[in-house]
Amino acid sequence: MKGSCVPTIPGRPIIVKVINRELTLTWTEPDNDGGAEITGYLIAYTAADGSVTKYVTVGVTTTAKLENEFVRKGSYLFAVAAKNTFGTGDFSSLSEKINIPNYFGK
Repeated sequence: MKGSCVPTIPGRPIIVKVINRELTLTWTEPDNDGGAEITGYLIAYTAADGSVTKYVTVGVTTTAKLENEFVRKGSYLFAVAAKNTFGTGDFSSLSEKINIPNYFGK
């Protein structure tokens, strides 16, 4: 039904910066908002070994800065889903694996 659907899949997240335990990622908007304005995004991230998955909701932006969410020397994968008033769409494909530095960028 037109105008009553969840958004389509946003673009694969790209990690643009990692400093200490702080990470910035970006993605592209979905091609279709499902007939309702995008109200935010749900970011899923998981330890590369699959041991932990967490979720963070952000506003209507295609860039997010996540701080103090990560373990030093840990490796993570990210995916993003768009939200509207009808619900949350499917997650994007996974980002490339990102390694969090041990100490202050090293």
